[in-house]
This record gives sequence, structure tokens and C-alpha cells, in this order.
Amino acid sequence: MKCDIVIPVWNNKEVTQRCLESIFDNTHCEYRLIIIDNASDASTRQYLDQVKLSRPDKVLLIANEENVGFTKAVNQGIKVSSSDYVCINNNDIIVSDGWLEEMIYVAEGHSDIGIVNPSSNFGKRKPWGKTFKQYANSRTFGKHGQYSETASPVGFCYLIKREVIDKIGLLDEGYSPGYFEDTDYALRAKAAGYKSVFANGAFVFHLERASFKKRGFNPLFKQSEERFYSLHKRPRRILYVLVDPAVTFSQRIKEDSYNFAKDANWVSIFLKRSAPNIELYNHTYIRVFRFADIFFNIAVIWKVLFKKKKFSKILVDNEGFAQRFRMLKRYHKAQVEVL
Repeated sequence: MKCDIVIPVWNNKEVTQRCLESIFDNTHCEYRLIIIDNASDASTRQYLDQVKLSRPDKVLLIANEENVGFTKAVNQGIKVSSSDYVCINNNDIIVSDGWLEEMIYVAEGHSDIGIVNPSSNFGKRKPWGKTFKQYANSRTFGKHGQYSETASPVGFCYLIKREVIDKIGLLDEGYSPGYFEDTDYALRAKAAGYKSVFANGAFVFHLERASFKKRGFNPLFKQSEERFYSLHKRPRRILYVLVDPAVTFSQRIKEDSYNFAKDANWVSIFLKRSAPNIELYNHTYIRVFRFADIFFNIAVIWKVLFKKKKFSKILVDNEGFAQRFRMLKRYHKAQVEVL
């Protein structure tokens, strides 16, 4: 078996049906569906029984007598899996044509890639006037085999190599019923030598929080967040202000920004609009922002002072700018260094 797809389900029959039908219609490699029914209501249970009866060769259904939460249910699925890959899915997703094959293609092409996410809408609505297929194609066209590295893949659709599971084991059930177990697992995989990436040529639409909305998002999130930061360091936010990157940008800056990002720190790079393109590693934690030349000084200072999530460190290639930031440190609190 190439891949076991593990999906915990708790109620939401219509959402679950749309998810499963999209998987049956758009998955073309060898797979098995492992559904963990977390004590759903009668209509959902009946639907899942029908799915199992209609596709006995494709579906393994595990029925829990109580709702054990997302994390424990996923581990139930992983424990009965024996395939080369395990793909953990929420039941509130819609997959597009070839989604799983593309993710596996990216994983198999690189021995150091251990976890793969597809590209997704990430909270955005499907554009009006486009079918789902058209939207998915617009997001993936020409991107076969391409990927972007990330420090925190998202558990809505989460492909794991078997060798990673063999090395680091199951999800941490301390995060039950859910949230942060996916980021924790990725950091454990990183410690074992594996990268996490987004497969840019695969697309999965996510109806975010649908599976948790009835149980209260904020308390669950806060509970898992506290556990996560008791085990892992909080990310820093690093800012590079490059006034003259044509002169000052270097291989060292490229490497340092990548190393910050690999360690799950957010890196922002501020440039003038007229500045030449700079070559950076393709990592989702590195972002470039360009500002109009005439307003560059004001825009940068404004962003630093009034950004909701404050920068931890500011690296600047201009002594005059560095002086301004030092004078304003009581407001932004960041460490300031000249490159």
C-alpha cells in the first residue's frame, strides 16, 4: 500500500461526505482510507457505515465509543497503518485532482523531506465565478515538483514518510484534543534530520475550524499553545532593513536569514521598491516587503513602531537608520545591529 489516509470524524456529515467524495474522485495512486469515527451522531455514523460497505477494499472504519479528540484519533490510525506514507487529513477539506500523487512525488524526490503539506486557501474564499477545479488549477499550474520549505506544516493535510514515523513515533497526545500537535511533530522531525515543505503543485481547499467550532476554538487553542511553549522556544521575529542591498546584500545574509527561518523564527526583509531582486532561500518564514522609495524611511519606522507582533531583532545596513532605531528602542524593544 502506497499511502494510508487517516481522517478523524466527529459529526458534520455533509462536510465529511464532501471530503470523502473528493478523495475518491481525485486520488489516483494506491491508497487506503482509515476513518476514525469519534462517537459521531447517528446520521454521520450511518453515512460512514455506508461508505465502508460500498468500498470494503478501500475503507477501514474504526468506531470509538467516545470522542477521544483529534490527536488520539490520528494516533489510532497511524498504529494500524503499514504503508509507505501516512496522510493525516481533517474531514473539512476538499482535495483537487492528483493532490496526493503530487505530494508523494515531492517527498520521494528528496531524501531529507519528511513531511509535506499541499498548497491551500488558508482562510481565503474561493473566487466568485470560478469552479473549484478552476481555482485549484490556477493555484497549481506549472508547479509540478516545486516546493517551499516551512518550519510549521499545518495538520489539515499532512503527509508523513514512514521512516519519519519509525524514527520519532506518534503525535504527542498531550496536545489532545488538538492544535499544535502538527508543529510539535515537525520540530521533532527536524531534530531527526527531516525538512517540512509545501508541495506547490498540490492543492487542498480547507474549511478552517469547521471540525472544532462547536467545541470552542479559543480555550482549546490556548491550552495546547501553553503546552507547546513549555516544550519549545517561542519564535523570534527578525527584521532586515536593507537600504542599499545592491552593495550590502551578501551570501552571509542569505544563509543567516535561512538559518533563522529553519529554527522557526519569522524573517522580514524591508527593501525600497527600486531595489534589485535579492536571492533568498525559498522558505515560508522569509518574507520580503517593498516600500515606495520616497516614503521608505517613514514606512519602515512606522512598521517597526506600530507592528502588533514586535520584532525581536533589527539588522540594518545603514548606520543612520540604526541610530534612529536605537533612539526609539523604548518603543519597539528590539535589539539593533548594523550589518
